Amino acid sequence: MVHKITGWLKGYVLIRINGIGSRRFVNLCHNHGIELWAIRHDSDNDIVYCKIMLSDFYRLRPIARKCRVMPLIIDKYGLPFVLEEMKKRISFYMGVCLFFALLLFFASRIWGIEINGQSYHTKESLLKYFNENEIYGGMAVKDVECSKIREDIRHSFEDIGWVSAELSGSKLIIKIKEVSLVSEEKKTKKAANLVADDAGTVVSIVTSSGTAKVRAGDKVKKGRVLISGIDEIIGDNDELVRKRKVRAEGKVVVESIENYEDKLDINYIKKEYTGRKKYYYQLKVFGNDVFFYNPLNSLETYEKCDIIREGGRICDVLSKRFPLYFFSKCYAETKFSKAEYSDSEAEKILKERFNYHIDELKQNDYKIIDARISIYKDNGKYTAVSNIVKQKEQNTYRKLKSKSA
Repeated sequence: MVHKITGWLKGYVLIRINGIGSRRFVNLCHNHGIELWAIRHDSDNDIVYCKIMLSDFYRLRPIARKCRVMPLIIDKYGLPFVLEEMKKRISFYMGVCLFFALLLFFASRIWGIEINGQSYHTKESLLKYFNENEIYGGMAVKDVECSKIREDIRHSFEDIGWVSAELSGSKLIIKIKEVSLVSEEKKTKKAANLVADDAGTVVSIVTSSGTAKVRAGDKVKKGRVLISGIDEIIGDNDELVRKRKVRAEGKVVVESIENYEDKLDINYIKKEYTGRKKYYYQLKVFGNDVFFYNPLNSLETYEKCDIIREGGRICDVLSKRFPLYFFSKCYAETKFSKAEYSDSEAEKILKERFNYHIDELKQNDYKIIDARISIYKDNGKYTAVSNIVKQKEQNTYRKLKSKSA
């Protein structure tokens, strides 16, 4: 056991001694204080095997010369040989150590803040608040106090009624529930008239409060009063008792016709890519830009080109304290030539524009009744025309004049 422990720390070797002087060699080693152990003799070949400390092995030369034998190392054991082997692969072991060091470092940090349940408050505004209060991606896990985070959020945001904070691996998960601070009592609405948004024909009218000034089928101009904010109170004999100011309420649908026209020149300048490209890469760290590019690209010059930029923030779950962005820029050479639209190309472009216009009307709460389009060619232009029939519920109000009673 002593040989195994001390021998491994200092290093020892297994040697082989052959020849007629092998026995004498063992006796001389014993006389000179050189310890040999695990001695084994092969009588058939007259070979002696034994183990010896590495420091004693270097003392064997005069004894081996005297006995006319050659000790050969069969195997090596111990820490010195392990370290020698490690020196040959130092980069590998340094990489392993660095890996575990980084693993321990990253495991002890918060690398993501997840926020759930918010509606009024945006994720960006909450992350900004956390950053200002020393809660950010990259902070040490030991510095995260979930109870303090919950308390601070409740004190800082009156409209957050419930909040929870918990650690899940290397991520901080925040869950909130917002409450409405708006009073249940309805605010008093100011008296006003309901007027027409568009010129057209009244399709239907239903009055909730106020006095109707038009009927279904009436033609109205833009800005005309549809429902008056003067509510007339009539007595038993159909006599006007009094007037009061109210906010006109009701549902009035007006149908209008829009004369749509769009033109497209037959001749145009066509842009094409030549296939020649140059790439630049940009790394943005803490507001500092680092560019990577091939120096040979600077020998090429493009008269006209498109710049195509792609990329963005790396690892978006981190807070604003670690702004890391990566972008790639492609400079694609272009050339221009004169060309003419074919009938099918012109029709496709004009229909796409028309459909885009229809979508905009729908987004503005218009109901499309009829939207047929006609396209014709004349005087070097393609022209698209349409009479768009559309309906919309009117919702524009105008304050009552002070003289109204």
